[in-house]
Amino acid sequence: MTGDFEYRARHGGLALSIVAFAGLALLSAFLWQSMPGFVLLLMIPALAVCLWQMIVTPVYGLHLSRDVWHILEGPNDRHLPTASIAHLRVSDRDGTARCTIVMTDGAEIELPDLAVPSPLVLIREATNRGIPVREI
Repeated sequence: MTGDFEYRARHGGLALSIVAFAGLALLSAFLWQSMPGFVLLLMIPALAVCLWQMIVTPVYGLHLSRDVWHILEGPNDRHLPTASIAHLRVSDRDGTARCTIVMTDGAEIELPDLAVPSPLVLIREATNRGIPVREI
């Protein structure tokens, strides 16, 4: 069996947000010489919003270990013991793969689209950990 598997994704691009923040900061510094009122009124709040969006953007993904599957859903992270997972259901009907974890008690936990890597990668990692895959 392989070691831990981790996949993380976030909305938008962090690099783009950093470039936008840097551009706004440089523009604010340049405009401060001629229009400090404009910078205080518009640019400082824009910089604050840009920074807030970089900090608050949730991270989605999976961290699969031998004993526990961690589902990262932004503020609603879940921790599922591997022993309580009955099987993984992957259905690809309309071009988008829908992945659902079926627990031994019958509960079904649907994985968010952003939290799932390629379905083939998820199938490989699940079978490496002894979790059967159904409905491919």
